[in-house]
Amino acid sequence: MRLLFVSSAEHFGGTERWASMAIAELERRGHQIWMACPDKPHAENFTLPERLWHEGPKSMWDRAGMDRMAGFCRDQQIDCIIPLSQKMYFTCGRLARQLGIALVLRLGIVRLPWRPVVDWYGYGIYPDAIIVNTQRIKQVLSRAPFVKRDRIHVIYNGIVERPAGGVANQPEKFTITSVGTLSWRKGMEHLIKAVALLPDGLRKKVHIKLIGEGPARGKLTSLAQRLDLAAQVEFTGHVENPTAHIAASDLFVLLSAQEGISNALLEAMNCAVPAYTTLVGGHGEFVEHGRNAYAARSRRPSQVAADLAGIMSDHNIGAVGAAGRDTVRDRFSMTAMGDRLEEVLKLAAKGPTGKPAGPDR
Repeated sequence: MRLLFVSSAEHFGGTERWASMAIAELERRGHQIWMACPDKPHAENFTLPERLWHEGPKSMWDRAGMDRMAGFCRDQQIDCIIPLSQKMYFTCGRLARQLGIALVLRLGIVRLPWRPVVDWYGYGIYPDAIIVNTQRIKQVLSRAPFVKRDRIHVIYNGIVERPAGGVANQPEKFTITSVGTLSWRKGMEHLIKAVALLPDGLRKKVHIKLIGEGPARGKLTSLAQRLDLAAQVEFTGHVENPTAHIAASDLFVLLSAQEGISNALLEAMNCAVPAYTTLVGGHGEFVEHGRNAYAARSRRPSQVAADLAGIMSDHNIGAVGAAGRDTVRDRFSMTAMGDRLEEVLKLAAKGPTGKPAGPDR
């Protein structure tokens, strides 16, 4: 198949990381794939940078950009468009219907569509299939009366085995790593505040490593300074291979308010690093508190501090990390993800009736 993924993200986050892995797996299986995306955050993160295209629409009102994308799809004989962000669903849907090709949405976060007309068409009328990565997202999405439940397909994220060498551990420190776009949704401020509340002996041992870039970096830096933790909070910026940092840490923390299933969480568990996470999105579908990870009951700094103190003194922490690795390797393989992606994309290209997708089906 000839596929066009479409991203409007200005930062290379979890959805874009999923796309890079999905594209690599589909290319390995012989499909031809292009990515329409902004230039800077994506250029170095895909296996075939020459397949990146940067002249698509910037919004649903960008008529010139839509015309350019229509021409690109005709020139490359695209079979299916796969938009990765909500603000591109309607635009790409109109374009796919105009060209008579398939549209497959990819939604990686729990969201109930509500906007009149735009979401009715974007989620309900235009798509031949919707890919989500948790049962929880499917349940919420199915509540919208215009979304066809039988077109929602759950495909769990796959994990790529990557070398983790290159970052040394600090045995005298307890290193806590968190990975993601530096935004308030990810909850990194709650982690910093919680560490400040730890008993003196534990607080002085902690080294926080925040991996990623984003709009909240300045405020997070100021917060660490205000709480006298500036020397203990490290901002690495964007890292090509965060696995190296994750593998060298003692605990991975994700305090997101909203997720699908976090790729970074799966990578940490795959490295046998104990993980402490909120049970948002699909995390509750595989996290078993105290057995293969630790569940955050609240994002309140006082509760997080109490949980961290307990985790740091848990003699079973190594076994929790090992069980997390087994969970990921059993349930989140790239082969399984690739098989399901191919199945859904081929079904979408045929249309819901089994006929080739097109505007008059």
